[in-house]
Amino acid sequence: MYMGHYAIALGARRRLQALPMAWLLFASIEPDLHDVLGSLVPALSIGPDTHTLLGVCAAAIVVATITSLIFRRIDLALGAGMLVLSHVAADYLTSRLPLWRHGPVVGLHLYATHWVDFLLEAGTIAIGLALYASSPDLRRPARGGVAVIAIVMLACQAVWNFGLDGG
Repeated sequence: MYMGHYAIALGARRRLQALPMAWLLFASIEPDLHDVLGSLVPALSIGPDTHTLLGVCAAAIVVATITSLIFRRIDLALGAGMLVLSHVAADYLTSRLPLWRHGPVVGLHLYATHWVDFLLEAGTIAIGLALYASSPDLRRPARGGVAVIAIVMLACQAVWNFGLDGG
């Protein structure tokens, strides 16, 4: 689910304040966006590589380069690239993915154990939002909304893990 990736982006906001939140969220789910693009345009032949080590490293370099060109700060570029890399690192906990095209499949596949996956995602959401809430430039009224964001994210994750019928 995207909630853990978004939580990582929210937590990164504390260090990457100069980047717009939309850019942080984009970087955190870039491999999934690439996956969708690969599915929509099979001729690109990128679908099988979006979550491999080579694919995510290439995406991180591209996102870091674009970030550097737009925002003209290497620290922001490195941070955006790290967000892309964090995506696959997190996915190796929750899924089973190939290390390279036709390579060995690795990962803990926590999706298969709904409660364990939910607890991991909930912990990631809690840490990410705690970091976000402590961001020095966050306005006081926005801090009050963090609890609402947490509830929405946890509800989305619960629906993902357990469905609307609780199963």
